[in-house]
Amino acid sequence: ACRLPRFDVRSGIGRCPEAGVEPRCAGGPCERLCEPGTLFGAMFSVGQRTTAPPVYMPLLPQAGTSNSTISSAAWVSKGSGTTDVVQFASPVWYVKEDEKKISIRVIRIGKLVGRASVEYRTFDGSAKAGLKYENTKGTLKFEPGEIVKQFDVPVINDDAFDTTIEFQVILEKSSNCALPYNGNVCRVLILDDDTFPSNDFEEAVNDENAEEALHARGISLLWSFIVFTWSHIPDIKKRSIMSLFLAQLGNFYYLMTIWLKIYLVDVVLNVESHPDLLIIKWNPDEMENRRMTAILLGVIWIAPNFILTGADYFEMRVLEMGFNIRRHLRVNLFRKYLNYTAESRREVPIQDLKTSMMEDIPDIVSNGYVILFELWRSFGKIFWVCLFLLRKHPRSALPMLFYPTMMGAWLACRHRKRMSLLAAQGNAESETQGWLLHASNGQQLIADYKQQGFVVRKFEEVLVKQRSLSMAIKNFEFFNELLVPWITILAVGIYMGFFASKVLEGDLRLGSYLATMSVYKDLGDRFEGVYSCWSSMSESIEPLVGLTIQLNLATELPNQKLIMEKRDRFNEEMMRQIPLDTKVSVYDQLPIGFKDVTVAHSPALRDTPRTIQATQGTVVLVTGTHDLGKSTILKILTDQVRPDQGQMFCPVHLRVLNVSHTPLLIKSMGLYRNLIFGKSAEDPGDVARVRGILRRLKLDKPWIMSELDKGLPFDQRSPRSQLAIKMRHEDEGTSSDEEWAETEKEDEEGPEDESDEWQTRLSESEIKRLHLARAFIFNPEVLIMHRPVDEFDNDMAQQVLGLMREFVDGRGVEVDAGDFELRRPRTLFFSAGNAARTGIADVVWRTGENGVTAEPGQRS
Repeated sequence: ACRLPRFDVRSGIGRCPEAGVEPRCAGGPCERLCEPGTLFGAMFSVGQRTTAPPVYMPLLPQAGTSNSTISSAAWVSKGSGTTDVVQFASPVWYVKEDEKKISIRVIRIGKLVGRASVEYRTFDGSAKAGLKYENTKGTLKFEPGEIVKQFDVPVINDDAFDTTIEFQVILEKSSNCALPYNGNVCRVLILDDDTFPSNDFEEAVNDENAEEALHARGISLLWSFIVFTWSHIPDIKKRSIMSLFLAQLGNFYYLMTIWLKIYLVDVVLNVESHPDLLIIKWNPDEMENRRMTAILLGVIWIAPNFILTGADYFEMRVLEMGFNIRRHLRVNLFRKYLNYTAESRREVPIQDLKTSMMEDIPDIVSNGYVILFELWRSFGKIFWVCLFLLRKHPRSALPMLFYPTMMGAWLACRHRKRMSLLAAQGNAESETQGWLLHASNGQQLIADYKQQGFVVRKFEEVLVKQRSLSMAIKNFEFFNELLVPWITILAVGIYMGFFASKVLEGDLRLGSYLATMSVYKDLGDRFEGVYSCWSSMSESIEPLVGLTIQLNLATELPNQKLIMEKRDRFNEEMMRQIPLDTKVSVYDQLPIGFKDVTVAHSPALRDTPRTIQATQGTVVLVTGTHDLGKSTILKILTDQVRPDQGQMFCPVHLRVLNVSHTPLLIKSMGLYRNLIFGKSAEDPGDVARVRGILRRLKLDKPWIMSELDKGLPFDQRSPRSQLAIKMRHEDEGTSSDEEWAETEKEDEEGPEDESDEWQTRLSESEIKRLHLARAFIFNPEVLIMHRPVDEFDNDMAQQVLGLMREFVDGRGVEVDAGDFELRRPRTLFFSAGNAARTGIADVVWRTGENGVTAEPGQRS
């Protein structure tokens, strides 16, 4: 049989390589009589004429031919005559921080003739060299017959919390081997074992009532967050030190203004003061000296403000820290959320995640860290005021003790109540947002059943229940805000009454008396600011508790690490049993399936452990009557369902892609970026291949192709689109190529990422076909498809089934036939409800009450 079967007898798709003409599969029998051994002759007896149903698909080029729809950019490097492929043994590696190193294997697949070599090097992702791992590079040399090499990358263990971060390793500069884009880069995920914000809270986070345990240590939790931000978030320590220094410039100016006011009243404006005390005293006219000194004081009052304004601008422009801290926390929370276990995701509904991102994190950053610089500025001012009062009148400094004593006692007494009110407020806001989210998700159902009024009444009931809570919070805040103003009123009043006699008796100058009252007022304002800061910081504890819980919830990654290691060991055992064959690589002979598996909720897998497997390079149909576990089997193969016992096995170097039955598109991306979603950043992504697959799925409508062009650079757009752009820019008066090309680049980076209007124009069938097209474009080694053709009519179903068959037979869709031997075998598992349209299967896995059985498919 031909190794490149490019013609499907059932759909009549392909080209006769002997005749070099198109079979008349769209309208009647082919007039070519095929000989044994030809592409047609491998399927028909000598002299038989082919017939096919009226289904059309573009012709498939043969090896060595040139066609614009065929991808030739799948390889980083590929020398002429190359027979071997070198790639990573797995696209993803996992390492725990305390394991100190990760051992990465590189495999050689092919005939293994002669020596081959390749260089490797690490490069940063979210993990940075020198902080989380050590930069590593080197060369791997494969001797003849050698199939695997290994190298180590040291990992740095520290006590600082990080979500799972990663770096990458790349293979390059190969000799006597090919490097595929989908196998020359691997990700290394570092599983952090620390607790946010400090390991001191590990016990509290793991407590059954973690929220209460963290609230009980709220102040300590806030301090640990401050230390974490200072020491762990990049650039924050340096910026913080500079901000602390600049914060005191204003206090020095404030102290100077007190001295200026006293000097102005007691010396310059006091005509009885001695002339020698004046700064300017060279004029014979004493009054002129006083006027000139007053002018000089005005200049001294104004001039420092230029410096202070420049310092404030520098702090705002260069030393701004809020954005960096918010970004760090948001990115880590988002990264954590995407890796949550199902249980963790249930604990953090989407409305809670949104609240944390958009409200809680900004509050924590502003009121938990950035506010410290305002506190530092206030404490500095209080310090200088205290020195001034102690120097002038030691007894007038008594309020300095009264302010902090009263404030501390008041905050301590009301802290627990504040925390309980804030927790209740957070729950109420989450409930409100939850109702809005549920109403949005169920809007069509609500409209269909005409239940808008009922839903509004239920929402109103939720809001009415929050009335008492709202009044309790307002009452609490009202009395909190009265404390410092009343202390200030009492301090000024007492000083005014008791120290006026000192002025009358001549023991206290009028300037000092008035300045001291002003200082008391400023002191009250400053303590009110301190009190407000402390209140805000205490309010930040509640969202910080929530963020701490969210950042420490369990993720799937430790389980994925264990699964990968278990499969790796299984594959090693299997490889020992497979004889070395230079024609078929040992890696291509490893099976895919599961062993001794039971799943309690699946009728076909519930009672007796089941073992079943498929060879690579086959199409496997999973079928059976409803509710007997077809979907469960496919989900086991993609790790969406974990067996109660037993294990799924699959070679770890293969990429497995799950294609859900429900079509999915990302609204924030344009059409082209939706179609190439998931492809390697190093893979240029052949646009002609994308267009070819769309055409094969009858998605080549002019408006769809125009929408596709919007996401492409100008030089990769269709000639028609390029001409339209040039004409548009000529009409706009943009003459030079550089000007309109730059404008077009801005267009690509702007609206294309924001508008999803094109999605509203798609029919359900078109959305489904785009969903499938993305899978064929991604071109994984193992494709898991849930009921891919059940909703299509017969013609479209045959079209899709033909592509599925081609995916396996040609090791990809719309790919270069000349690279066939270098590509890994493709394996496709799919489920279908209509067995009459499943003739492409090599193997059928049939579910029933007695389990899962394997039987030959019609194709075999």
